[in-house]
Amino acid sequence: MMFKPIKSVNSKAFLGLYLVITLIILVLWLSRMEFSQPDRRDIPDNLRKFLISPPKPIAQFVLENDKKQVLTNVSLDGKWSFLYFTHLYCQPECDVILNVMQNLQDLFAGHSVQFLVINFGDASDTAALPSNTLKTYGGSSEVIESFTKSFDFLYLEPEEYEHTLKVEQQHYIYLIDPQGRAYAVFKPPFTSLEIQKIFFLLRDFYARSE
Repeated sequence: MMFKPIKSVNSKAFLGLYLVITLIILVLWLSRMEFSQPDRRDIPDNLRKFLISPPKPIAQFVLENDKKQVLTNVSLDGKWSFLYFTHLYCQPECDVILNVMQNLQDLFAGHSVQFLVINFGDASDTAALPSNTLKTYGGSSEVIESFTKSFDFLYLEPEEYEHTLKVEQQHYIYLIDPQGRAYAVFKPPFTSLEIQKIFFLLRDFYARSE
């Protein structure tokens, strides 16, 4: 008889702990469900293959170029941003896309649209990349890894082959919306004029749906 009160206390403590753990799991599950909610926008058929559905928040980052200018999430606020990932050893394929980016920058002269190139290789290589008027940023491997995951950007690390280094990567141009989210993606083949035309449609859709 003397052991019954102790057993009762232990049972209540166990039940309380079980309820707390269950509540924590439920909260985490609900937060995950909220994050992965399906896109409820009425997406036009002609934009479906470009839009990232739903738009993806971009992980916190701090990148820097060879002039010590800093790029952060705040740099994306209130602007449309075209972004391309490059590497010192992805040439000559990267040259083609960089030319498209350069042409786009010439077409969109103004402060409401910016064009960014991200070096996902050694940050010290940034100054050695092909020269153009595009701003190229780099950072630590940890920051770059987190940043590229926000776009589901895929690449293979460089491997030495016949005394050369070669990187295999996706040659996508990403579009970031004024809220700083990965909003759309352009997959080659494309031209700067084709991207310009689709961008105007995406911008109009954003104005109607946000």
